Amino acid sequence: MNTKSFIVCIAALLCAYSCVKSNTSHHKENKEVPVFQVKQKDTLISSQFVTDIQAKRNVELRSRVDGIIDHIYVNEGQSVRKGQPLFKINDAELKMDLLKAEAQCRQAKADLRIAEVELKQVKSLYDKSFVAGNELELVKARLSSAKGKYAFADAERKAVLQKINFSTVTAPFNGVIDVIPHKDGSLVTNGTLLTTLSQLDEVYAYFSIPENLYFELLSKDKLGKHQKIQLVLPNGMAYQFNGALKSAESEIDRATGSIRYKVLFPNPDHLIKHGTSGKLTISEVENNAVLIPQKSTFSIQDKTYVFRVGKDNKVKMTNVTVSTSLKDAYLVESGIRPGDRIVFEGTQSLKDGDMIIIKKTL
Repeated sequence: MNTKSFIVCIAALLCAYSCVKSNTSHHKENKEVPVFQVKQKDTLISSQFVTDIQAKRNVELRSRVDGIIDHIYVNEGQSVRKGQPLFKINDAELKMDLLKAEAQCRQAKADLRIAEVELKQVKSLYDKSFVAGNELELVKARLSSAKGKYAFADAERKAVLQKINFSTVTAPFNGVIDVIPHKDGSLVTNGTLLTTLSQLDEVYAYFSIPENLYFELLSKDKLGKHQKIQLVLPNGMAYQFNGALKSAESEIDRATGSIRYKVLFPNPDHLIKHGTSGKLTISEVENNAVLIPQKSTFSIQDKTYVFRVGKDNKVKMTNVTVSTSLKDAYLVESGIRPGDRIVFEGTQSLKDGDMIIIKKTL
């Protein structure tokens, strides 16, 4: 072999070796990553809200008359029925006032009867032309005055009677008695707080929905159509009864940008008290939801992206619109479809257009 032929042979070998090395190096650059195939499935989506729990009815019972508490018929924490006596305030002075008012009423009634008889007599004389017309008008005026005095006296009598009725404080509805700050013998005045009565057979859990979420639920016709509303008590225990969503306010609070709603819960054992705090878990079924793992996504300038894997195993950076965040997944509105393949994890080591080796399809 001459020198020229030897040089050509060596050059060919070097070229072939370079190509093999280049292909091997390129193959090693392809990342091996797991891949997730996007599917549709029915999903239970839950949202949590801080709630303030109030009795269905909670009213302060206050004295409407001045006096000394003669007797307290109930104890703190006791269940009472509508109309049941709770407190008795001494009404001895009121009964004396009633006697005076009744006496004045009887006097006014007698004066009224005298005025009526007088008018009858004068009218008879007037018809016979024995008295002048102005005398008849004078008698009519006295009768009108007597009627006014009787009406006033009767109103005074009824007012005293009403105060006597107010001296016995009764339960306005079925409920549970709260703290009783005053005891037997205490002097109370008009407006003094005697106790608070709570109706606990049912309770309302109040919470606020942000304005944007309210309109989103409204547009999707989901308000009031939740599958499950559960109450989580302060100790972390889930309450045994589910609730029903009710409207609480008719306008958006401009200060907070939210609207208030309430959930009605049965409370037959009076377990939940007025003023209890907790959390509401509101769940609903999203049919044919497109879910992707959170670890499959990455963000650039407030936008969410995934690496979609093509048939040739080349990745393409794809923008997706996320509608709801779950514990470890996102519910996607647009950007990918069922059947698409996306990189499951390891997106930080990839760039748009990279070739990958599929490690495992999930």
